[in-house]
Amino acid sequence: MKTLEQLMASPKDFPLEITLSSGDRHILPHPDHLQRHPHQGDYVIYPDVGAFSVVINAKHVVSLRPVRKRLSRRKVA
Repeated sequence: MKTLEQLMASPKDFPLEITLSSGDRHILPHPDHLQRHPHQGDYVIYPDVGAFSVVINAKHVVSLRPVRKRLSRRKVA
């Protein structure tokens, strides 16, 4: 399993869902939505929807999994 630091360097693994020990889930559409705090080692998530950021400790991450990209269905004439 890759660490958050490794995933931040590889945009091909996104979008990504992070599940925390509390059961909270956060979707990261791109590595630009995740930043490591320089002094504490925590991560700051900037969600696509909503005005607030979320600070998480890497020790509370239970799983990291890719979100399946939806295939667009086009009507063929």
